[in-house]
Amino acid sequence: MFGGKNYLLYYSVLFDMANHHKIKVIDKKLGRQKAVGQAYTDARVIEVDPRQRSKSYLDTLIHEMLHVYNPDWSESKVTKTANEMTDIIWSKNYRRIKR
Repeated sequence: MFGGKNYLLYYSVLFDMANHHKIKVIDKKLGRQKAVGQAYTDARVIEVDPRQRSKSYLDTLIHEMLHVYNPDWSESKVTKTANEMTDIIWSKNYRRIKR
Protein backbone atom coordinates (compact mmCIF):
# COMPACT_ATOMS: atom_id res chain seq x y z
CA MET A 1 0.00 0.00 0.00
CA PHE A 2 2.76 2.43 0.92
CA GLY A 3 5.87 2.35 -1.21
CA GLY A 4 9.00 4.40 -1.58
CA LYS A 5 8.76 7.99 -0.37
CA ASN A 6 5.13 7.62 0.75
CA TYR A 7 6.12 4.72 3.00
CA LEU A 8 8.91 6.73 4.62
CA LEU A 9 6.69 9.80 5.04
CA TYR A 10 3.90 7.73 6.61
CA TYR A 11 6.20 6.14 9.20
CA SER A 12 7.99 9.42 9.80
CA VAL A 13 4.66 11.03 10.73
CA LEU A 14 3.72 8.11 12.99
CA PHE A 15 7.12 8.24 14.69
CA ASP A 16 6.80 11.99 15.28
CA MET A 17 3.30 11.59 16.73
CA ALA A 18 4.44 8.81 19.07
CA ASN A 19 7.31 10.89 20.40
CA HIS A 20 5.23 13.93 21.32
CA HIS A 21 4.51 14.46 24.96
CA LYS A 22 1.32 12.83 26.07
CA ILE A 23 -1.92 14.77 25.97
CA LYS A 24 -3.39 15.43 29.41
CA VAL A 25 -7.17 15.05 29.52
CA ILE A 26 -9.06 16.78 32.32
CA ASP A 27 -12.75 16.25 33.06
CA LYS A 28 -14.11 19.68 33.95
CA LYS A 29 -17.56 21.22 33.97
CA LEU A 30 -17.41 23.83 31.22
CA GLY A 31 -20.83 25.48 31.53
CA ARG A 32 -19.35 28.92 32.18
CA GLN A 33 -17.25 28.63 29.00
CA LYS A 34 -20.35 27.62 26.99
CA ALA A 35 -18.39 24.68 25.59
CA VAL A 36 -18.27 20.90 25.96
CA GLY A 37 -14.54 20.72 25.26
CA GLN A 38 -11.45 22.88 24.98
CA ALA A 39 -7.97 22.19 23.65
CA TYR A 40 -4.78 24.00 24.61
CA THR A 41 -2.53 22.89 21.78
CA ASP A 42 0.79 24.27 23.04
CA ALA A 43 0.29 22.83 26.52
CA ARG A 44 -1.17 19.58 25.09
CA VAL A 45 -4.06 19.78 27.54
CA ILE A 46 -7.70 18.96 26.79
CA GLU A 47 -10.69 19.74 28.99
CA VAL A 48 -13.88 17.76 28.43
CA ASP A 49 -17.19 18.34 30.18
CA PRO A 50 -18.00 14.97 31.83
CA ARG A 51 -21.76 15.68 31.97
CA GLN A 52 -22.20 14.64 28.33
CA ARG A 53 -23.78 11.39 27.24
CA SER A 54 -21.32 8.65 26.34
CA LYS A 55 -21.27 9.13 22.55
CA SER A 56 -21.09 12.92 22.81
CA TYR A 57 -18.22 12.63 25.29
CA LEU A 58 -16.34 10.36 22.86
CA ASP A 59 -16.94 12.78 20.00
CA THR A 60 -15.74 15.75 22.08
CA LEU A 61 -12.63 13.89 23.22
CA ILE A 62 -11.70 12.94 19.64
CA HIS A 63 -12.53 16.46 18.42
CA GLU A 64 -10.24 18.12 20.95
CA MET A 65 -7.45 15.59 20.33
CA LEU A 66 -7.62 16.41 16.63
CA HIS A 67 -7.13 20.09 17.48
CA VAL A 68 -3.93 19.19 19.37
CA TYR A 69 -2.58 16.87 16.67
CA ASN A 70 -3.63 19.11 13.77
CA PRO A 71 -3.66 22.74 14.95
CA ASP A 72 -3.81 24.05 11.37
CA TRP A 73 -7.01 22.20 10.47
CA SER A 74 -10.20 24.20 10.06
CA GLU A 75 -12.98 23.74 12.60
CA SER A 76 -15.17 22.11 9.95
CA LYS A 77 -12.46 19.58 9.05
CA VAL A 78 -11.92 18.74 12.73
CA THR A 79 -15.68 18.36 13.27
CA LYS A 80 -16.19 16.18 10.19
CA THR A 81 -13.23 13.93 11.02
CA ALA A 82 -14.21 13.61 14.69
CA ASN A 83 -17.79 12.71 13.76
CA GLU A 84 -16.62 10.04 11.33
CA MET A 85 -14.15 8.56 13.83
CA THR A 86 -16.78 8.59 16.59
CA ASP A 87 -19.30 6.80 14.38
CA ILE A 88 -16.78 4.09 13.49
CA ILE A 89 -15.67 3.54 17.10
CA TRP A 90 -19.29 3.63 18.34
CA SER A 91 -20.36 1.09 15.70
CA LYS A 92 -17.75 -1.29 17.16
CA ASN A 93 -19.57 -1.04 20.52
CA TYR A 94 -16.98 0.96 22.42
CA ARG A 95 -18.66 2.74 25.31
CA ARG A 96 -17.68 4.97 28.20
CA ILE A 97 -18.04 3.34 31.59
CA LYS A 98 -18.43 5.84 34.42
CA ARG A 99 -16.56 4.94 37.60
